[in-house]
Amino acid sequence: MNARAVLGISPAVPAHQIQLAREVAESIGIPLVEVRTEEEMLEEYVSNTGDACYACKTALYSALEAVTNYVDGEMAGDGDGYVLFNGTNKDDLKDQTRVGLIAAENFNVASPLRHVTKDEVRAAAKYLGLPNWNHAASPCLRSRLAFGVEATQSHLKLIEDSENLVRQALGWENEVTKNMHIETVSGVTDRNDRIVA
Repeated sequence: MNARAVLGISPAVPAHQIQLAREVAESIGIPLVEVRTEEEMLEEYVSNTGDACYACKTALYSALEAVTNYVDGEMAGDGDGYVLFNGTNKDDLKDQTRVGLIAAENFNVASPLRHVTKDEVRAAAKYLGLPNWNHAASPCLRSRLAFGVEATQSHLKLIEDSENLVRQALGWENEVTKNMHIETVSGVTDRNDRIVA
């Protein structure tokens, strides 16, 4: 069986998440292919009016499909063909705002975790010794923008830099279990005992 992990690289993916993906792939011992996606070239993504996730996932799966076609040609004669998998889980399917799931269906992407909850995924990851088993969820940077605020590279970079500053102020630089949700950060004191938020 031939398997590769493929990571879509774009301004919407924080640098720390890219590094984490590299560490997880190395831990598993699976080759990692990094592919530049181009969702920022799509008007429905940049305009961010409700279909940005669909546009982004369409760009991602198009790029991944190109990788599978390349790998399929590289492994000619194998005869197995290739299947794209994602990490969509049972809890994700409850969220009606995840229009990117439609793109996954359009590209016949398999979701083997669709019957497993996030807590069950974390338990399995812990059992397997994966380094990210207890990391906080970290959706793409575009998801932090209100609808109608353009998803430009400069806006995404500003969000990433701002979150890094908040993490630094709270002493969370190496804290992987805490997310940047307002309810998490609200009322927390920084290292100088100042109330944040």
